[in-house]
Amino acid sequence: MTLGWIGNILILLALVCLGRKWSIGWLFSILGNIVWCWYAIRLQMLDMLAIDGLTLLLASYNWWAWTRPKKS
Repeated sequence: MTLGWIGNILILLALVCLGRKWSIGWLFSILGNIVWCWYAIRLQMLDMLAIDGLTLLLASYNWWAWTRPKKS
């Protein structure tokens, strides 16, 4: 199994979790994007790394936003 398949499985799992409003989905998304960034580095594809790096940052921010304590 290649890294791309592992990354896709993690991202699809993230989508299922987020559809059910489970915040752990963001962690699966972060892991999937880390795998894709690693894959892009190994292939020396800077354009793919840029896109996956941005989605990694977005998933990280969303995880932080979903899990921080809410102000009353």
